[in-house]
Amino acid sequence: MIDQRAARAVLVATTLLASAPAQALSMNDPLTEWTKGTAMDRMQIASRLGKSFNSLSESFTAGYFLKCIDDVAAYGNAKAARIEDAMRECVAARIPRSPDAE
Repeated sequence: MIDQRAARAVLVATTLLASAPAQALSMNDPLTEWTKGTAMDRMQIASRLGKSFNSLSESFTAGYFLKCIDDVAAYGNAKAARIEDAMRECVAARIPRSPDAE
């Protein structure tokens, strides 16, 4: 059931961020925009992600998403990825896979 909860959390996070007031960064922006964004814009997205995913695990905090997306954005080959792709990678890194999920 963790996969359904994770999918629901991704949907909620995407919906919340899509319906947020106009901001400099959006989930559809490339990671290059994340690195150029202001600290306030990055923290706003990280806070919303933390609130959305905290029901899955208390380890999903704004600080976790801020650092994790920063780390993903630092990868040389990740520049074409979007912020949403980085968020999914961050979530996948903390959700244990069930043995029959292959």
